[in-house]
Amino acid sequence: MRPDELTAQSFALYPVGAREFAIEHLSLLQHLPLMLCPSFLKQIQQWGTSFPAEQASLRWQCDFLTRMAPEQFADLVAPFEHITMSAQLEASDWVHAPAIFITDLSANLWLSGQINQFRVASLAFFAAIPEVDTHPHRLTIVVVGRDAPTAQDSLFRKLKRRGVALTALDDRDMPGQIRAVFRNHARQSQDPYAHWYVDGGDAWTEEFGNAPQTIRISYPALSALRERTLSKMEHALAGGSSGAEEMRTRLSATTPQDVDAAGITSDPVLQRFYTELFTESSGPQFFSTSFVQWAGRELARRAQPQTLLLRYAPRQAYRTFDQLTLAPQADRLDPEGSLRDADMGAWYAWIEMNRITRRGKGTFFAWLEGSRRGVLIGNAAPAGTVCDTSLTLDRAVADFG
Repeated sequence: MRPDELTAQSFALYPVGAREFAIEHLSLLQHLPLMLCPSFLKQIQQWGTSFPAEQASLRWQCDFLTRMAPEQFADLVAPFEHITMSAQLEASDWVHAPAIFITDLSANLWLSGQINQFRVASLAFFAAIPEVDTHPHRLTIVVVGRDAPTAQDSLFRKLKRRGVALTALDDRDMPGQIRAVFRNHARQSQDPYAHWYVDGGDAWTEEFGNAPQTIRISYPALSALRERTLSKMEHALAGGSSGAEEMRTRLSATTPQDVDAAGITSDPVLQRFYTELFTESSGPQFFSTSFVQWAGRELARRAQPQTLLLRYAPRQAYRTFDQLTLAPQADRLDPEGSLRDADMGAWYAWIEMNRITRRGKGTFFAWLEGSRRGVLIGNAAPAGTVCDTSLTLDRAVADFG
């Protein structure tokens, strides 16, 4: 089947919401190149378990392309006409299994030496779609260094170049200060899935943001999903299917039902998100620091939170992959190594959140737990400077955020 042969009946097996969206945008889907259409169908299939930000982005893209002048649209898709694919791939059931098609297409393009050509065409295609002009103020807080040595002069080195280093924070009840700043910012919006607290260990007992839309998750709280994912990995290893690509394929096919995500939450959007934190990633299955970093990355990409708190905790010490799989429980913690992971994770968190934040509409704060040191990046924070004045967190945010 070619895209121009699609009909409303083609989506009869899609979930109701996804089917309605596909039919609404049938004309666009019919005019997309075959190698591009499944990318849209994959997102459409997942419509019912996508975050509002993802749904809004997909709708904006489809509506914009639908309104685009025919000659401009033709110019955008023209480069794809010069890229070929195997007959087997063309004959596959890409309507009902778009994810498999995308994986196979990538392999086909690499083997045929056309991957760069496809990448250039794809980048040009999506670059022609302007961003949605909705940019709320975003607050990101990253806490690192629990139980780690605090004499880390190089900590936050990259972040300090973009903001103000705070060397005399009033650290009396800093968790309470963070909670207050978090809550005050979260109160500004009641949007669903807009406010998140992710912890790599046991979460702070205080409620972060009494706002009803705040979501709190932790590595221990999702241990059941992690263990079921590890069981699947161990089964693949025991069966001799231990290649990286095959392992990835097996995990990516895992559904929330396969790991009983409903036992964690009744929300289907969160069921999928929590499941994919372990099945679509590399590292969170074993390391709490990887879990926090990956969760922050995926939240920025998918949920686009307005308030985000990431708190790192000590991870287990590194062991070989086989050792980790056979005995996944930590036999020894590595606070110092975890701090290095968290320092890098804080930098990546700034990159990811900065990517979705309009200039002047974001505040980023990183704190070394148990110390008076942190760094704040904001609209009024002079880059590469140091503030040695004693400040509470809310005062620092007011002065530099």
